[in-house]
Amino acid sequence: MSARRWIIAVWAGLCLAGIATSSALNAGTHTDKPESPTEKPLPTGAYSVDCQALADDVEQARAEAERARQEEPLKGRATAKTVWVPEECADELEDRGLKTR
Repeated sequence: MSARRWIIAVWAGLCLAGIATSSALNAGTHTDKPESPTEKPLPTGAYSVDCQALADDVEQARAEAERARQEEPLKGRATAKTVWVPEECADELEDRGLKTR
């Protein structure tokens, strides 16, 4: 067998092994009963979001940035941060005055 054919055969074998491994790993994730290492059931479908904790984090980050700005004004630096928030938390942020576009 020439070197070129040997390389192709090894490559094909590795591809097949990878496909078989992926298939075996994915077969374990499609069970009827959700399982996790902590034995707690995994959420199915929608996930739970703590909107108050998220709003608290945004509020705290803004307060810290404002304190830093007041302590050292005209320092010549700018900071920007974007936070993606789930739609169901929009009302909580709007009620606290934290929602900006």
